[in-house]
Formats: sequence, C-alpha cells, structure tokens
Amino acid sequence: MRKADLLDELRSEVGVVSDKSYGEIDKLYQFVCHILSEKVPVYQCVSIYLAKSAIFQCKYHNGCRLLPDVIPFGEGFLSLAAVRGGVVREKRGGRTEVFVPFYQGHHLIGELVVIGKPGGVIDDEDVSLFCELASLFETKVKECNS
Repeated sequence: MRKADLLDELRSEVGVVSDKSYGEIDKLYQFVCHILSEKVPVYQCVSIYLAKSAIFQCKYHNGCRLLPDVIPFGEGFLSLAAVRGGVVREKRGGRTEVFVPFYQGHHLIGELVVIGKPGGVIDDEDVSLFCELASLFETKVKECNS
C-alpha cells in the first residue's frame, strides 16, 4: 500500500472513532496512539502527553517506551514545542522525534509525540497527519467543555 493511501486510511478510521466518541476525548487519545503505532511500522512510539501544573504527564502510550512518563516543564523537546507553539521535528540517535502541541485557546492542553524507528523516515506527509490530529484534539476538547 502506498504511504499516502495508508495515511488516508488512518484519517478515515480516526474520523469514525472521533464521530462516535462525542464528549469522550480519552477514547480518541487512546485510539490514536494505538492505531498509529499498529498500522505504521516506522512509528516506534506514539504518546499523548497532557500538561499539568509544572509537568507533562504521559496519559496514553503505545509502542516502545522511549520517554519518561513525567517530564518537567522547561526540559526537552515537549517544552520547546510548547514555547514555539508549533511542531518540533528532531533527529536524535538515528530516530526522528516529532512533538505536536495542541491548545484550547492560548492554554496548552498537551502534545502528540511520535518517535520513529532508527533509520525510519517520518516526512512532511506524516507531520501533516500529526498536525491534523492535533487540530482534531483541539476541536474535541472544545466540544467536551461546551
């Protein structure tokens, strides 16, 4: 299967679950972590970190555990993405790490984190999907709070 087709299939599956999970953002977080790591072999680690007081707390995770469950604000790429207000994509140790923050207004809710396998390619198509998912999370958070 071509990569573009696979990513479109993922969008469709996530959309179906999103539509069925009205008011249940946790279900969507969990599904996204699961489906991304199961369907895309290059995604070795997929996590949702939520911002809480002075830390990022891993709420959902699938795949290898490559980051700690708790990361203090000001440390690492999670904080860098939050401060920049946008995607951070870095190569470390042969792996591509992508951090995509999502917000409610100006308030940071959390970040989608995807780490690739060593030597694996996470390109602009992948990052575009991650940004779409972050936007979906923002919409669902707004829906849950209304």
